[in-house]
Amino acid sequence: MTQEELINQIASISHRVEKGAKVEVEILGKKYRLADTKRKVLDNIIDILYDVNYTKSKNHKKQMKRIQESDVKIASYLMLNALSYIPFVHAIHWRYLRVFKTTEVFNGIIDAGLNNPEQAFFLKSSLSARNLMASRIQMIKMDPE
Repeated sequence: MTQEELINQIASISHRVEKGAKVEVEILGKKYRLADTKRKVLDNIIDILYDVNYTKSKNHKKQMKRIQESDVKIASYLMLNALSYIPFVHAIHWRYLRVFKTTEVFNGIIDAGLNNPEQAFFLKSSLSARNLMASRIQMIKMDPE
């Protein structure tokens, strides 16, 4: 693969991620539509995971409820994507999913949404570019001239 083809592939993945193209995933015989996740949605998912893993509550029931609801909230974010920015949509959607769907569906949605190799490649590239820029800025600041 030439460098020009690689650049075109990265640009098409970037455009698809920005556009929010949907992918149909079949889980337990039912089709779900998932889009490439936006950065803000990924930040919200990371916040949920951080809350579950590192926040210790004195109330054991409250901590267990957080753990049980984390997978349905993440699945809801992956299904809604940019629609989750609208107030109350995510709150209503994850409660609906909790009542009417099973854990197998949540795990399938999470697996399909977060284990997308093209999106992982795009996010890795964008993060490494951001880190490279930050390191260059630090080097410029350290330069005595």
